[in-house]
Amino acid sequence: MINIREQIDKKPWLGWLVAGVLLVIAVFIYVRRSSNADPYSPERMTDMVTIKFTDTGDEIEMPRGRLDKELRGRPDFDPSKGVINPKTGAATGFPFDKKEWETWLGRIKQEKDEAKAAAPANSPERGKVVRPSAPAVLPPTTEPAPAPK
Repeated sequence: MINIREQIDKKPWLGWLVAGVLLVIAVFIYVRRSSNADPYSPERMTDMVTIKFTDTGDEIEMPRGRLDKELRGRPDFDPSKGVINPKTGAATGFPFDKKEWETWLGRIKQEKDEAKAAAPANSPERGKVVRPSAPAVLPPTTEPAPAPK
């Protein structure tokens, strides 16, 4: 430790160099953590998305994760149908950012297609329910059961 102090006393630029390197590392880590590109990160899924209904003109806010779940739960995947309006029952709600909406729907469609390709419909394993194996008859106990009173 004393040797390091002597070196820094003789060459002060070494201390500045170490401080600069540490600063660059800290900035790199900060930028890398703050620019999370994962569409399913918890921070991104809790963002509020403003939805405007085209039939009534009403606006609501909902978490991105809830909207994503609603979109994935639809059997028909039509980009022209938006979020269901609670007042009218029509699928007329869309986020303000049209480009983000199209990117979002494209990603969900791609993931659904990949999931279908991974498990073909005629696969016998597709609908199989896996249960842990258990003996049909329990082994006898060594102690007799207590008599009811």
